[in-house]
Amino acid sequence: MRVALLNPMFGPGFTKSARWYARSRGRVQRHPDYLCTAAAVLEKAGHDIFLLDAQAKDIPIEHVLPRLQAFHPDMVVYQTSTPSIDSDIRAARLCKETTDALNVFVGSHVTAEPEDTLNRADGAVDVIALGEYDYTLRDLANGTPREQCPGIAWREGATIKKTERRPLIEDLDALPFPAWRHIDLEDYRDAGKLFPFLTLISGRGCWGRCTFCQLPQVMNGRRYRPRSVEHILEEIDYDLHLFPQLREIMFEDDTLVAPANRDRLAQLCESLIRRRFRIAWSANARVDGADLDLLRLMKRAGCRMLCVGFEFGDQNVLDCVKKGTTVEEMRQFAENARRAGVRVHGCFMIGGPGETRETAQKTIELACSLPIDTAQFSGVVAYPGTEYYQWAKQNGYLVPTQWRDWVDENYEQVTTQSLPGLDAASINEFVDRGLRSFYLRPSQMFRMLWGIRSWADVRAKWHGLCSFVGYFSGKS
Repeated sequence: MRVALLNPMFGPGFTKSARWYARSRGRVQRHPDYLCTAAAVLEKAGHDIFLLDAQAKDIPIEHVLPRLQAFHPDMVVYQTSTPSIDSDIRAARLCKETTDALNVFVGSHVTAEPEDTLNRADGAVDVIALGEYDYTLRDLANGTPREQCPGIAWREGATIKKTERRPLIEDLDALPFPAWRHIDLEDYRDAGKLFPFLTLISGRGCWGRCTFCQLPQVMNGRRYRPRSVEHILEEIDYDLHLFPQLREIMFEDDTLVAPANRDRLAQLCESLIRRRFRIAWSANARVDGADLDLLRLMKRAGCRMLCVGFEFGDQNVLDCVKKGTTVEEMRQFAENARRAGVRVHGCFMIGGPGETRETAQKTIELACSLPIDTAQFSGVVAYPGTEYYQWAKQNGYLVPTQWRDWVDENYEQVTTQSLPGLDAASINEFVDRGLRSFYLRPSQMFRMLWGIRSWADVRAKWHGLCSFVGYFSGKS
């Protein structure tokens, strides 16, 4: 079968591959890693593939249609998100009119809202692949009848039909490496990464119970399923042969650095040291995921930066979102990372349960007090399928009335709830206040300048400066 995998454009700079579906304040564009893995699974099964990340290239669907028509697909797979879902449906309708192919939607939004999606699509979408979709797409392409294909939903007349949920993939080593040859590495930028960089997922799922995090709750499960260390090393070798200019690998596991993963992480670091890969790496981390000794081992193994979920500066708010960490652990982790020589990008949020102006200010003050290199501030977003979404919906706190309202008119992220102690406008105000308070300190400017060690650092910092100025100039 001829299968096209498409990430249709929604708005300029928007991203569907990150955890927050928006045009990020840092103007980050992330690789479609899950889509590329599914493409590799399809290729391994003998199917012809056309993959286009039209969103990363900002190519409108009207300009995609001639390319799609030239490929003559039998099936088209669409990456989706909450804010873009109506736009994704429009793209599917245009593609169906052009190719008459089987249209399949994938992603966390359609997994959480299959009935709403199929009813909105009104025939433009034939099938939704629910949850992990690698083998679901392969089975559909192989011609498996819908009733016998686990993990799908479709509409027959006015009735929504579903098969049993497909079990999560236990042997992740059986998956081929992502079909990166279909993307343009130059399309993906992040001020916090050396350029060019590439993502690598060494395990799926997360044991954490955070109420706001969508991927573990909707797609990957609340249990970490690791790949073998040897398989990870083979992928790094594969990436370096495919892209010799690569400067950094970002481990995009939900949380690579976590308490339950310490022994495996140490084993990975020791293996990286033995293999002597000439490449830096970064990863997502929890503040309770590594002590000073492990951080020093990570540094020796090439770890340059950790993206750390500090989240809130108030312990009560942390407990309400079931983060499972303490403010004291945050301070200790940040200090240990500084001593180990590992850079830290801190992730902070405003708008948790029980949030007030006082607790929001505590989060900003915490961020400014920590010895970290960079930071991001976001309003908590209530994504469908999460505990946080259900809590906000049941209590009448949700602000948007349409999925499009999950971002503003410029596709920028906005908060989705107005809380008793802090309304939506105030949450957005505190997000901007946090960014200004953190980055406009003379000590922070000096820290960032002092941290420049290479031309890749210069390019990353310049991208970050332009993104910062561009974001705030657009608000004036």
